[in-house]
Amino acid sequence: MKPIRTGTTQQQVFPTDSSDSAAAVGNRGVDVVATTVLVLFCEELSNRMIQPFFDEGELAVGTRVCVDHLAPATAGLPVRVTATLTRLDGRHLEFSLRVHQRDSLVMEGAHHRTIVREEKFSRNIRPLAESFPALDFWFDYHSPWCYFASHRISAIASRLNRSVNWKPVHLANLINAMGGRQPLRESRQFVKWYRQDQQDHAALYGLPFVTHKSYPRRPSRALRATILAAENGLAEAFVKQVMSGYWSRQKDISDMDWVASVAADTGLDVQAAREAMTGDTYRQALNDNLQEALELGLFGLPATMVDHKLYFGNDRLDLLLQQDNCPA
Repeated sequence: MKPIRTGTTQQQVFPTDSSDSAAAVGNRGVDVVATTVLVLFCEELSNRMIQPFFDEGELAVGTRVCVDHLAPATAGLPVRVTATLTRLDGRHLEFSLRVHQRDSLVMEGAHHRTIVREEKFSRNIRPLAESFPALDFWFDYHSPWCYFASHRISAIASRLNRSVNWKPVHLANLINAMGGRQPLRESRQFVKWYRQDQQDHAALYGLPFVTHKSYPRRPSRALRATILAAENGLAEAFVKQVMSGYWSRQKDISDMDWVASVAADTGLDVQAAREAMTGDTYRQALNDNLQEALELGLFGLPATMVDHKLYFGNDRLDLLLQQDNCPA
């Protein structure tokens, strides 16, 4: 690892929403940001601070977190995390942590990380990872049902002891290629019910929901950047922020500057994200995803594949927890 001074400090503001609440992970009635979510923010910032100092082939893993959760943080309001490197002993680093929401000190404590060789670490965890196959989550920003599902899929996968492969695909191209159904072109009565159903599900999940005034916006640029995020292990944070921006805050998913700002917020290299949005490499990668989706027989989104079995739609995610999908 390259030299880094103790006292180095970094700060970042993290957005939160109802999916970050303790209630969302099973602590019913506790509609404030979960302790685990705040700890993840602290780990993310601490790791991001030291990444520029890694030698080639190095990464850092968390080894200890000791925090005091001092005050509630309101879900839906941003929190500000400050991490300071307090000790460096060979490959062992220690950080002090402080989390604020507005003027309130929400959490403080310490975090330890250790530098390891990526090759050795991957070799050690590969047998474990192979025992718990990931599920494939296919989605597009165009769909409100994908918005709802994107905020649920990780918690469901965790209960199944699985990780998530985030698989972006252009829904309109999928529908056109296989002649699928387009709900908004159905009867007036159906469309009226369909829009109410969206509002009802948003309320059920505690997610803010406002259809974009210029819906639909073209999703291709954001989808290409998502593939880059997935390659860097940042898909979940990136997808949730883009989804929330589009479906609750009138953000334009075709706006390269806004998508680039989401990339920056989630730890992606901004220039790489811009190149992904416009370059041939990720244009082809998105088309490859479309071809794979067609070969799998997908006919709409969201779609979740578990052990070669398809679960279509946001509402079918509940069936995942009723089936024998946990690894033996």
